[in-house]
Amino acid sequence: MNTPNQLPSLNAFQEDWQHHHSSDLFNPKALGLNAALEFMRSYTEACLLNLKKVSIPIEDAFGRVLAVDVKALINVPAANNSAMDGYAFHHEALRTDASEVHLQVIGKQLAGDSLQKFSNFTPAIHAIQITTGALLPPECDTVIPQEWIQLDQTGITFAPNKIRAKENCRMMGEDLRIGEIVLSQGRRLKASDMGMLASMGLSHVEVFEQLKVAIFSTGNEVTAVGETLLPGRVYDSNRFTLIGLLKELNIQLLDFGIVKDDAQALKTTFAKAAQQADLIITSGGVSVGEADFTKQVMRELGDVAFWTLAIKPGRPMAFGKIVDHKKESILFGLPGNPVAVMITFLQFVRPMIEYLSGSKATKKISLVAKLSTDLKKRAGRTEFLRARLSSDSSGQIWVEPHKNQGSGVLSSMSQADCLIVLEADDSVVERGSFVNIEMLM
Repeated sequence: MNTPNQLPSLNAFQEDWQHHHSSDLFNPKALGLNAALEFMRSYTEACLLNLKKVSIPIEDAFGRVLAVDVKALINVPAANNSAMDGYAFHHEALRTDASEVHLQVIGKQLAGDSLQKFSNFTPAIHAIQITTGALLPPECDTVIPQEWIQLDQTGITFAPNKIRAKENCRMMGEDLRIGEIVLSQGRRLKASDMGMLASMGLSHVEVFEQLKVAIFSTGNEVTAVGETLLPGRVYDSNRFTLIGLLKELNIQLLDFGIVKDDAQALKTTFAKAAQQADLIITSGGVSVGEADFTKQVMRELGDVAFWTLAIKPGRPMAFGKIVDHKKESILFGLPGNPVAVMITFLQFVRPMIEYLSGSKATKKISLVAKLSTDLKKRAGRTEFLRARLSSDSSGQIWVEPHKNQGSGVLSSMSQADCLIVLEADDSVVERGSFVNIEMLM
């Protein structure tokens, strides 16, 4: 990570923003969604210079981020071969007005065998029995599946209109050609990518080191699962929500558990986390309550660049850095309400983890659907409503908001399959209007 003073200040960002944007679109006390993301990327840009590359076996590559472009080292397929069990022949045999074609079978080519020579092959009258994946004899360019022929002692018979010339053949390099970029730097590898790497004979691949992410929950009211729940207390659901969300991003997770509302305990935990992690995520303790020490400790140990967002839910969210002995960690202080934790994670933490991991996969899956009911909201902030999709008999997609949009109603998040995104300028949205939605994965 960076040394102190490498990261830009919010004031510098504000000045630059106000220089390029009209002032009525920017409120420094409550950053809008896009402004906040733009600032976060600017604030952490120098961190990308320190991303380290490691070479790992491809069996460990799922979900990792490519550190280099991967180019094809061989042609795939490496040679012309058959896509079917059947009979290979030259398409010249199809040049006939007859209702049937009869070809004499003069040999056999099996998968895994060296290419055999058929010196007496005559294109218009001969065929070769072949299996899936077997090398295609150079005399042949078409394969008819064995289900489509009649076989007798003299050869095979089939209708020529059943097959097109050069069908059922996989030609050398039709999938990958030597030297072409197969997978680009910044790609988060999928299962199919692992297969692609293996198809070129690669045993290892260069990826960026995994981001180390520390998490902990704060608050005297937070109780560990498995313990007796006393009056006025809540179980620590947020930490487990974060664990699940983070595991999707293939990071190294450092779990610091629950930290009480005690300034010294918070300082100690932040210092330990900063020494070990690239990024720290907390939940709770960032609102304006008297017992919310987290933001105060954040300021003492580093920098809180901002802590108010023009979104709902998730208005109180701290962002900045923690510094311990010149070791810096990027900081996200998420709200304490369970739904607000998920919304702020999805809108800010996840795209920033992708960014800081060297990944270019920052796009959300967005769709447009018709709204099933009238909605009202306060202009000036972006709102995210939990919702479910359905379709009518004509195939039109509709979206229905969950009846309870409280930021503490975690069940609404489990029941939702998408979020309705109401833009900052919206105030009244009528039934039947098209609205943007983001799919929950």
